[in-house]
Amino acid sequence: MVGCAGRYPDARRFADELPAIAGLPAEPPQCVVAGHVHTIVSDRYSHAPVPANAAYAYSAAGLRAAIAAFVGDGVDAIIVSDHNSTAANFDPAVATAPLAVIPAMEWTTRRGHALLIGFRMRGPDDAILPPPWRGSIGRGDFLAMVARTRARGGLVIVAHPRVPFRTWPDDTFGADGVEVWGFDKWFMRNRQAVRWWHERLRRGERLVALAGTDLHPGAWLRSHRHPLNRVLTRSCDADAVMTAIRRGRAVLVKGVGSPRVIVGVETGGAIDFADGGPGDAVALPATSVFEMQVRVLGGAGGRVQVLGAAGELFAADVEGEDQALRLRIRARVGEFVRVELHRGRRLLALANPVYLR
Repeated sequence: MVGCAGRYPDARRFADELPAIAGLPAEPPQCVVAGHVHTIVSDRYSHAPVPANAAYAYSAAGLRAAIAAFVGDGVDAIIVSDHNSTAANFDPAVATAPLAVIPAMEWTTRRGHALLIGFRMRGPDDAILPPPWRGSIGRGDFLAMVARTRARGGLVIVAHPRVPFRTWPDDTFGADGVEVWGFDKWFMRNRQAVRWWHERLRRGERLVALAGTDLHPGAWLRSHRHPLNRVLTRSCDADAVMTAIRRGRAVLVKGVGSPRVIVGVETGGAIDFADGGPGDAVALPATSVFEMQVRVLGGAGGRVQVLGAAGELFAADVEGEDQALRLRIRARVGEFVRVELHRGRRLLALANPVYLR
């Protein structure tokens, strides 16, 4: 079990450090993606999504401001997810944007929120709406939302699951992933969100981790544009990014210029650590032993933590600007291994798990 103080059980007996091979694994092609982007503070509309409140569904000016700001930051794609509204995704600015705009909406209830990403939309009124704000919501409503989103080709990502007053239930209801890292305010409870996700990985669920900015243009509390996702894909168009996210091919980072973590697994003997990476399911050798190398770029002064189902497998300080750490790990089929990078208590990067099959 995950410790209540944020620490993981000591599982270092399952990992041995080996001499690292400099320069490996090779850094894969990637796109910087901002998740959970709003165009407006839309509480009035999300609580009552009726035509009388349509002006609060999205903001054309807010959409353009968000696009311009993220382009200036060097972001390659954004996921636009207004509360209970798809209207922003049909604004003409989307078609002419100099970055990819991935359509989404935030399914918004008093019992939790979910990001519905990339589902087929026929028009600005084609949202997948929850029950009325003041009405009751139960297990069937969550399951129906997941089923409807999947039927329309989308992904369901549980948003900020541990935020007070909008806390997601214990069940994931078959969702595809979890927003484990939001903007850095105490009420987002990011550390609790990571632990909540990790415990479900231990239970055998395969859940993509994503970061979300929760940007609301014009709102002083939510004006920042981080954390972000480095999605491992050769193309930064919406379809390619969605395909990579479905696979969990992403490393979450503090910002565009933050340290980068590269994870590679070796099972075949070539010693290039190219047999698997974040989001991949790797065949565990008959010996139940595999090698993994973690390479950290620009992370001097940080601390790498390697985690698995049993707990903390390894941790070490990062002393150089391009440092590799190599491990021999004993594991079982059905387990996973993942990596975090911290500086003090601050999370700098989090890689999606490598799954062992």
